[in-house]
Amino acid sequence: MKSLETRLSEWIFDTEKFNNKTIYLVGGCVRDIILNRKAQDIDLACTNARLFAYALAKEKHAVCVVMDKKPDVPCFRLINKKAPDNFIDITEIRGDSIESDLNQRDFTINALAIPLKSGKLDTTQIIDVVSGQTDISNKIIRMAYNESFTDDPLRMLRAFRFSAQLDFKIEQNTIDLIQKNVDKIQSVSSERILFELKILLQHQNIYPLIELMDQTELLAAVFPEIDSLKTCCQNNYHHTHVWGHSLETLKAYEQLISQLDTLFGTTCDQVRSYLNQNENMSMIKLACLFHDIAKPMTQKKNPETHHISFHRHDKLGKTEIEKICDRLRLSKRNAAFVCKLVEEHLHIRDLLSPATRRNTLLKSCRNLGETIIAIALLSIADKLATRGVKSQESDRMAYQEKAIAFIESYYNDIQPAICTKNLITGNHLIEIGIQPGPTMGKILRMIRWAQDEGKISTPEQALELAKELRNT
Repeated sequence: MKSLETRLSEWIFDTEKFNNKTIYLVGGCVRDIILNRKAQDIDLACTNARLFAYALAKEKHAVCVVMDKKPDVPCFRLINKKAPDNFIDITEIRGDSIESDLNQRDFTINALAIPLKSGKLDTTQIIDVVSGQTDISNKIIRMAYNESFTDDPLRMLRAFRFSAQLDFKIEQNTIDLIQKNVDKIQSVSSERILFELKILLQHQNIYPLIELMDQTELLAAVFPEIDSLKTCCQNNYHHTHVWGHSLETLKAYEQLISQLDTLFGTTCDQVRSYLNQNENMSMIKLACLFHDIAKPMTQKKNPETHHISFHRHDKLGKTEIEKICDRLRLSKRNAAFVCKLVEEHLHIRDLLSPATRRNTLLKSCRNLGETIIAIALLSIADKLATRGVKSQESDRMAYQEKAIAFIESYYNDIQPAICTKNLITGNHLIEIGIQPGPTMGKILRMIRWAQDEGKISTPEQALELAKELRNT
């Protein structure tokens, strides 16, 4: 991406519409300049923002889109038609001055501005009315004013997102006000909540922040399902209630991922690449938190032995997690991914049993694709977080070793095998007199099984096997 100065020059300074108009670079972009971070977004504030944005879009042959970034504050996003990743956001100055505007921003670290009227970016001219630079130096996240969360409740989630993103600490008064205003988060649209959650979950070592969100009750305000998980007791394989175990699963998953280079040998880069694809990392963490979501509704206690069981909670969990996915407006891809993780998080243990036939394992790998890697990682974390009196450390370590060995086998052996083309197709079977239908499908499956097991390796051998199967 081009430098900030170059992008500003192309969008603002090198334009007839600028003409020394009073425009300010504001918010996170200024914060990132102070932190020597690469600024991703360019946020500008000025008077008559609508007129300026549309006039600038016309001159630059750009697309102007009205965004809903803040309540009651229209944001005009100008997008370069030839490079959609190159865009700027322009908002109206709130109040009668830039100082008034900054006093209404979310956090002190974002309540900063640099005037651009000189036609250049002068980083020595930072306007700071709420000691934002001091809080940046001290790595503190502090609300800019007491009504911050009332004016926009999403800011409560943003506090945790910025904490993860910048490795800053949320100061206590801000935490107290979050706890006081948690119910207001329910007025925020699902799309805005999801945006913040995905950024938060994709960062490393967020377990302490999720735990803090839980303590403030903000997490339960977003996910009311948590309340029933907190009151759902478990059997002696567990040391805590379902929600406590779910949090421990997230913690174990993050610890596991932090040891990729150490634990996963030659396949660590492949696992890391997979986790960085799409939004896999954040979706797996969401599944960690809710993989046992159906346990409260499946809990059964034996009246004689007092043993607690949760029969089919993995399968019923798919239905329950679907409701969360729908409510958050997850994409179809992400919703299907999370649902599959919840549905399969126990089945993977059966697949890794020594008694499982190779064909059965290959069939599941073919059906699940690389998603089986995410399922295996979740199952390891789930096992490591199961630490009741009946759970042995040796068993947990043995399962981790077995699951990691499977992941290595998947990339080195299984994936290459299942990705090879079928030796023959239905057209070949038609040529030897086998008509389309259930019989043809069965023969093709059996030929594929033989191919996967290495019993046949050429089209000729496959046809010979087809003839044998036809006559049986």
